[in-house]
Amino acid sequence: MRIVTKKGVEITVLFELFGHIAVSFVPMAVPLSLLFAMIYTLNRLSEDSEIVAIRAMGINKFKLLMPFLLIGAFCAVSVFSLNRNLIPYSKRLFKNTVIALTSKGFLSDIKAEQFYTEIPNIILFAEGVENKGENLENVFIQINKPESNQVIMAKKGHLIKNNETASTALNLRLDLFDGNIVTMKSNEEIEKILFEKYEFPIVSSSDNKFVNKESMKSNKVLLQTMKETEEKLKNRDQLNKVDLDNTERSYYRSRLEYWTRFNVPVQCLVFVLLGFVFGVKKGRGHTKNTSVKALLIVILYYILFFGGISMAKKGKIPSHLAVFLPTAIVLVIASRYYKNLDWQS
Repeated sequence: MRIVTKKGVEITVLFELFGHIAVSFVPMAVPLSLLFAMIYTLNRLSEDSEIVAIRAMGINKFKLLMPFLLIGAFCAVSVFSLNRNLIPYSKRLFKNTVIALTSKGFLSDIKAEQFYTEIPNIILFAEGVENKGENLENVFIQINKPESNQVIMAKKGHLIKNNETASTALNLRLDLFDGNIVTMKSNEEIEKILFEKYEFPIVSSSDNKFVNKESMKSNKVLLQTMKETEEKLKNRDQLNKVDLDNTERSYYRSRLEYWTRFNVPVQCLVFVLLGFVFGVKKGRGHTKNTSVKALLIVILYYILFFGGISMAKKGKIPSHLAVFLPTAIVLVIASRYYKNLDWQS
């Protein structure tokens, strides 16, 4: 909404962003949708005595469960296929489009003697602003990077923006005059460079890679990232503390994202089974609310899941254990209720 109201974004771009947001929620929404759809459907079948009729025909519980399992398997395969490439691409495109649109209003948003922080990892300050942000005086820029921090100071600055006709494509640079660049590296070294003119690229859409987090990478790229970080960790003695911490963090996050994509299809099938055992009622008009039990189990699942994810990000437990253990626990619970389902009474 901030982008729409302040940047004048076209309605087509707005709906495109909504579409990307919706796609990114598919992996979480589908298992929950299957669970509550199962409970609702089987509750209705029980209330309408359809389950009684099925029992009278001699159909056992596994045959009744099979069509739902097939639907769950279809959803699981679909989500896994989307999660390999399309969903990461959609997340990356959404984030980068937002950054580009935010940057597109860069000229008009810079105010004199106010910090500007809408460009990721960059803080900009100017004592004087003229021509709607095009000309700047006494410019201060701080650039935050994992490997180093940079501070740029200049007497004057001139913003240059190209490709203004494109909705999201943008090349934005800041020409700085009469200043210096101070770089503070991770090994505590400090480097200072004086310049008469320096072209500082703020945003460049040519590489289409403003942001590329683990959740925005395809399976192939994730595997490549994991291999590269594994090779670096084998030579951990050659890395300083900051680089080692960044490499380990990238490795843990990549593994978590990779195994989570395999967990979602399994979660779909487990939630189908869970919805089945809590959806079948013992008889018409039975007042026992099994949906509450199912909801409590789901809450337990996500508490264990996000708790495990938090620990795995710090390397305290293996990534696959953090991802699959909550699913295995729910599977055991659902299997026990399935075994005790009183089908003959």
